[in-house]
Amino acid sequence: MAYSNKIAIIGASNLGNQIGQLFSKADFMVIHTKAGFAQEMFDAALIVEVLDSGLERKKQVLSECAREALPQTILATVTPGVVTEIGTATGKPEMVLGANFIFNPFAEKCLVQLARGLETTAETIDNVKSVVEKTGAMAIVVADLPGLIVDRVIATAINEAAIIATTNTASREDIDKITKLCLNWPMGPFEFADYLGIDYVVGILEAAAKEAPKYLPCRLLRDMVSAGRLGRKTGKGFYQYG
Repeated sequence: MAYSNKIAIIGASNLGNQIGQLFSKADFMVIHTKAGFAQEMFDAALIVEVLDSGLERKKQVLSECAREALPQTILATVTPGVVTEIGTATGKPEMVLGANFIFNPFAEKCLVQLARGLETTAETIDNVKSVVEKTGAMAIVVADLPGLIVDRVIATAINEAAIIATTNTASREDIDKITKLCLNWPMGPFEFADYLGIDYVVGILEAAAKEAPKYLPCRLLRDMVSAGRLGRKTGKGFYQYG
């Protein structure tokens, strides 16, 4: 990516700001736009989409970027499980990958899961991996599956913890305490559920369950979504906030 030191981020969100700060601290030139392509990003080395909108909008925006940016510009989405579909829509599937940024809320650390689509080239993955590592973040390469690695493991643990809680084997507070004490997790599974959003957790499990029924979300999680108890963002999940 020697042709440019510019990173473009599309989408107004806290995650977008965190990604921008990560690259800025490593002396990359960062361009932000709220909703779509802007002319100043035509020569960006990497364009990262962090939109809150649905898949069709993401495909529309990255397709526009594929048309307007330089041919060598790499396009990334933070949404797992859709890289091949988005890549096909852009007409440049070899230049599209997933870039899932995970910022540890308890330490100044960042993990980036680079998800390869069916047509993503090794050169594209290697180029982005090199750029990410210049920021001090750790980059790992994974297949493009729902939830990738980190969120899929956490969602599975949350689902099992919710099943245990419904059998009255232990309270949710004690399950969280045990997990933090014995596994050295920064948060227990129910705290993680509220932090991530219970609807997001259920979405990961439902997508994974299409491949294997063992991932089906338990009744408690589905009922909480139906009741609007989604965690921190609604003020109530497994715990009360505000």
